[in-house]
Order: sequence, then C-alpha cells, then structure tokens
Amino acid sequence: MEKYELGRLKQFIKIEAHGNVQSGKYGAYYYCKRVDGVTQLFSSNYKNHWPHQLSFFDEGVEGYSVSPDGRVIGVFVNNKGSEHNPIALIDTITGSFQYVFQEKDAQAGGIVWSSCSSKFLFRSNHENGQDFKIYEYHIIDKTLELKIDVCGWAFPMEYSPSGQSILYGVATSNANQNIYLYDQDTKETTHLTAHEGNVSYEFSFAGTDHEFYILSNENNDFKKLRHYNHETLESRNLGVDINWEISGLSVSHCGRYLMYSANEEGYSNLYLLDGWLNNDLPSPQIKGILSSYGFDEDLNILYTYQFPKRSAEIYKWSFRDIRGEALTWSSYAGVNPHEFIQPELIEYESFDGLKVPAFLYLPKGYKRGTQIPIICHFHGGPEGQFRPMFFKHFQYLLELGIGICAPNVRGSSGYGSHYMALDDYKLRMNSVKDGIALGEYLIDQGYTSNAQLGVMGGSYGGFMVLALITEAPDLFAAAVDVVGISNLVTFLQNTKPYRRKLREAEYGPLSDEEFLISISPIHKMDRVKTPLLVVHGATDPRVPLDEAQQVVDALEARNQVVEYLFFEDEGHGVRKLKNQIEYYDKTFKFFTKYLK
Repeated sequence: MEKYELGRLKQFIKIEAHGNVQSGKYGAYYYCKRVDGVTQLFSSNYKNHWPHQLSFFDEGVEGYSVSPDGRVIGVFVNNKGSEHNPIALIDTITGSFQYVFQEKDAQAGGIVWSSCSSKFLFRSNHENGQDFKIYEYHIIDKTLELKIDVCGWAFPMEYSPSGQSILYGVATSNANQNIYLYDQDTKETTHLTAHEGNVSYEFSFAGTDHEFYILSNENNDFKKLRHYNHETLESRNLGVDINWEISGLSVSHCGRYLMYSANEEGYSNLYLLDGWLNNDLPSPQIKGILSSYGFDEDLNILYTYQFPKRSAEIYKWSFRDIRGEALTWSSYAGVNPHEFIQPELIEYESFDGLKVPAFLYLPKGYKRGTQIPIICHFHGGPEGQFRPMFFKHFQYLLELGIGICAPNVRGSSGYGSHYMALDDYKLRMNSVKDGIALGEYLIDQGYTSNAQLGVMGGSYGGFMVLALITEAPDLFAAAVDVVGISNLVTFLQNTKPYRRKLREAEYGPLSDEEFLISISPIHKMDRVKTPLLVVHGATDPRVPLDEAQQVVDALEARNQVVEYLFFEDEGHGVRKLKNQIEYYDKTFKFFTKYLK
C-alpha cells in the first residue's frame, strides 16, 4: 500500500465535472458545475462555448428548469442539505433573481413550464408537511394557485400541447405510480393507468392532447415503450425490444422524435426514434453513463456523459449529420487521467444460488492471486444501483493500492422489477446475506484476506455496513457508515412524514415493530468487533442524526473502537468542499490504519 497524502487527496477532490444540461433559445445551453465547493448554474452557447456563471448562491443550487422562451430559469436553492429548498427565478439576460417560493420547512420540486413561459407547476408539501400537492405560479402577477389537491406524493409531468390539460402522477412507492390527466376547463380528472400490483410509468405527450409515449413495466419485468391514443384507446409498441431497464423518456417539442436510455449491465445506451414512423435514428455510440439529455429547438441532442476513467462532460449530437462534439472540458487538477482504472464486471453466487453482479476495481499492475486491501462498497436506495461512473475517491484509493468491489445486491434497480423486489419487507436480510457472500467470494478467490477487507456505504448502504458487521462480525477489518440507518423503528418514526409511507412500502410498516426490531443493527451492537467510522449530517431529513448517535453511544458504552464525524451544515451526504476534504481525509486515514 502506498503512503496516503492529504495534498494528493485534495487534487483528486478538485477534479471538475459538468452536468445537468438543458437547452435554451438561439444556441444557448445551460449546465451545472461546482465552484468554490458548491454547485452553481452556468450558461454558454454553440458559437464560442464561453461559460457564463448565472447563480451565486452561498450554498449553490439543487436543480433548475429553463422556460421555453429562454428568458427565465427556475432554480431550487440549496439550504444546508435540509432539502427545504426555496425556488428562485433567474433572468437569463440581466442575471438578476428573485425568490418566489420560500415556505419554511417545506420541500418543493419538479418545475414544469407552460409553453408560453408565463407560469409553471411544481410540487410542494408546505400545507401539512406530508402530502405533496401541485401548485401553479404565475410570473406576471406573482400569484400562487393550488392546482391539484390530492393526498400522497403527487408530481407534475407536463402541460398538454394546447395547455388545456395537466399530466401528473402520484407515487405510492418507489416502484409504483399512478398517472392522471386533469382537464382545466371541465375540472375533471381521468385515471390513465388503472392497474394491480407495482407498476412504474413514464409518460409524455406525443404531439396532441390525447396521444402519449409511455414507458412502463406493466405485465413485464422490464419497461417497454409504446404509443397510446387516449381517444381511440389504441396502443402500439415502439422501438426495439430491450430486455434491460430503460428509462429517461425525452420528447422533442413537436412530439415526433423521442429518446430513451437502456441500462445494460450498468452502462448506458442511448436510443433515438421517429415516433410517428417508428423508425430508429442514428445515435451516439457510447460506453459510459448518461445522466441528463434532451432535444434543443433545432433537434440537436444535448447530453451529459461520463465513464469510469473520465469525468462528466456535455456533448452535442446531430442525428441528421451523424456528428457529435464536446461542449465542455474539465480540469483534472494535475492528476493524469490516463492512469485511471476501469472496473471489471464480475458475478458471484449468493447463499441461495442467486447470481449477483458487481464491479471490481483492481490497482494498476495487480497480479491475480495477490492479496490486497479491498473495500466492499454498498449503494443506497435500497432500490438504487451502483453504476460505473467516474468516482474521484475510488481512483485515489486505487493509486494507493486499495481495490474496491461494488455489488448490486438483490433489491437493486437496473435488473428488472423481479430482482428489485427480492429484498422487500420480510426478505430484507437476504440482501445482507448477498453482502456476506461478496466478502467470502473475494477471500476465497484470493483477492484479499479478512485482515485486509473493508466495507463502506451510504444511506441504505450504511444500513448494509451496520448489518454486515453485526451479522458477520469476523468478516471485515474496518467499516465506514455514512448517513446510515441503524434502527428501523426510530428511522420510520423520525424520518420526514412525507417519506414515511414510501419507506414503509420497502422496509415494512411501523405496526410490525417486532420484525423491524429483529433486523435493526442497533439491537446487535454487542456482536461488533470491527472498528467503525460513523459519518452523518445534522440537517439530514431522510435519515435523522439520531440513527448515527445511537450507534456511537452503544459502541462507546462497550469500549468498542468507534470514530465519528458529524457535520452541522450537511444533510443526507457530504456536499461542501471543505467537508468533503475532512470526510475523505478521515476515511482514508481510517482505512489505511486498519486494513493491513
């Protein structure tokens, strides 16, 4: 193992990235980039690609949406990681801004503009802190109107092409939604997706008020694309049949052209289609991860793309000229990107014979059969998925001679609805057994030893860390829990009310307290032998700080090795540059100390 240096770590952390691209008018485009440790909004244009910073908020922006006329941008302003983000409007010409929604302790999201750019929809739970209702803000008279009054997690999707109707959804879990059409003239609501069981939908208008493009896994393990006419009730399949997870439906302004991405073994493939003729169109050939994309007014495609050895950049593609170009160029802060490592996709067998995919990163020059320190990295969710994006800290760990293995245990998305349901409710601990099987596999295959095996994860991945060091106390030599769940009962009691029902659908209801106690690591702290580092943010609205404090208190009472790092100005994760440096510095020192 090479010697860890803080100065070298800072170089890796300062590697740039560009993302969340959207198009504007007359060749303008917009994207996000970190400046002074926070994410800010920039504009540029096709003529000279000169970046122009638009936002200067102290804590940056969380997301944004450009109006169709390109004059105004609605942004969500970060608020110490609390996810109570006010909405501000930025004038793209003058750069001036004004706050238009600042309800205390309220969450807002999902800005959807009208075609005339005079109003927009968004969701908010400011009425009771629990139910997301849909509101409409009017730019000219600066008024806010309750538009869709429902219970649950509602979210706006689109105005119809004529503006008469509003397409919106209501989520009952991360795996199930219902889609509705609200007629603003008649005040009538039509349920478009009556179904049984869990079904996931993406909808977009297909040029008229009664035609839709739909991505759905109804009656399928994977989503399929189809065109649906609500007047005639006719439905026809579109595109090629893909037995991988597809998502990210994006439609051109005229409703004719569309694109979507397939998640094939963690990597993205972008598909372009003439929806009227059902003809495939030339698309960029990529082998990486797409994170945002859309059409501009001239039907060029803008997309954000990264892969394991390169940071995220923004590209432009023309399917008519079959030509693409990069629009941004990131600095690597003095680090040589040609030294970065590409992971290997492997598969291992779990306790019941299930084949579990994982990405294995091995240091440069590694010789098979050599035992080295390896960290098992578990993603959040639990319906999340580890995808081989560019991870700065992974590449520095690899430079130090430390490997990483990131599995997609049962319950992960990206492998179909059946695979994603394999850890629901009473099946929860089967995913933990997948984690144990991974550690045993890496040791059995000669990659590492118990004394060199570490584990880390965030959010649900933090739960996995705590579960693994209690269920398999002799397997790991060091563990790092970041914003993790330790007690399913207190987690469900104390998480924000608007999240509780969605989380109960995954973990089980609070009424089944006996089961929740049985799978909660906090009640098994007497088993822990592994040195543990606990990291958490004080303003975390998803996994409250008490989840971390319970673990620290329990282990300190037993004189078990535990270190902790609590950030007063962070929420569900570590975002600010100064805090990231402190977090990674402590994490790297922790692993290099205990992994021999």
